[in-house]
Amino acid sequence: VKVVLKSKQWYQRRVRGALDGFGIYTFQDIGGAQPVVDECGGHFGPVSDDSDEVLYHYHTRPYVPYTLACQGPALGRCNETQSDANFCGLGCGAEVCVQPGTKNAELLKYLSQWDEGWIEKFTVNDFTE
Repeated sequence: VKVVLKSKQWYQRRVRGALDGFGIYTFQDIGGAQPVVDECGGHFGPVSDDSDEVLYHYHTRPYVPYTLACQGPALGRCNETQSDANFCGLGCGAEVCVQPGTKNAELLKYLSQWDEGWIEKFTVNDFTE
C-alpha cells in the first residue's frame, strides 16, 4: 500500500534523532516521493523542498521496525548487525543509497567534510534523473 500525502506539513518532517546523530524523518521524501533507502532505512539526500543541501538521514516506515534497523550507511552489511530477529530492509541494490534527484555536487560537498573519495569505494545506486 502506497500512501501519498501532498501536504508539506506531513512529508519529510524530522520526527526524531537517532543515537548516531543522524535525523529520522517521516516515511516520505521531499515532494512526497518514496524514499530509496539502504538496508538500515537511511540514505543520502536533501531534507527540504527549499534547499539542495544533502544529509545522511533515516526514514520511518509503515511496518516493523518502523524506524531504523541498524546505524547507517548500511554499506551492504546490515545483516551482520542482526542476531535473533532481522529487521534489515531490502535496500536499493547498492552499498550506498542516494535519493533520486539528489545533486551530485551537493552530495560530494557533504561527504567532503570527512573524506572526499569515500563514496568511490562503494557501489552507488543510479540517482541521476
